[in-house]
Amino acid sequence: MADVLLGLGSQDPNANDATGLILFYVPSKGIDTPNFETIQRDAQYTWTSADRLSRDPAMQFTGPGEDNVVIEGRMYPYHFGGISTLERMRLAGRAGKPMLLVRFYPLTNPDGYGSEVIGNYAIRRVRTAESKIGAIGIAHKIDFTLELTRYGDDLTSTSTIVNNFEAT
Repeated sequence: MADVLLGLGSQDPNANDATGLILFYVPSKGIDTPNFETIQRDAQYTWTSADRLSRDPAMQFTGPGEDNVVIEGRMYPYHFGGISTLERMRLAGRAGKPMLLVRFYPLTNPDGYGSEVIGNYAIRRVRTAESKIGAIGIAHKIDFTLELTRYGDDLTSTSTIVNNFEAT
């Protein structure tokens, strides 16, 4: 089995296989999951300027701003699969539910995974570019981009998905 690197999981108790857990792997032949190549994270913070009498304006921190994640990857469907996972990402985005973003780290001793819960994110965009279309209409290469924006911290069941994944 390939190493799990990143997962998106629905916190909707009514989620089905199409909108539930979406995993990204190191590519292995016959595994139908996409491999990501880059993760970009853009965390913004908001400040306002407060005018002061006879002094320079002072900056006041008003809170965190948007936190965006962009995941880019490339698939070779004839070698590593992943087409069904791209469709699951689109379905999860259309469901309009926040997803829990978790990063996994393979452990060497003991065997298993460590994890970092990044937070709750909304799928904003799933973009694909197919090239080298084969004779049966399937691309030999698919580049994809998944854009996520932090949902907020008002959801409470973030550990459920991580615990369910570790149990499998």
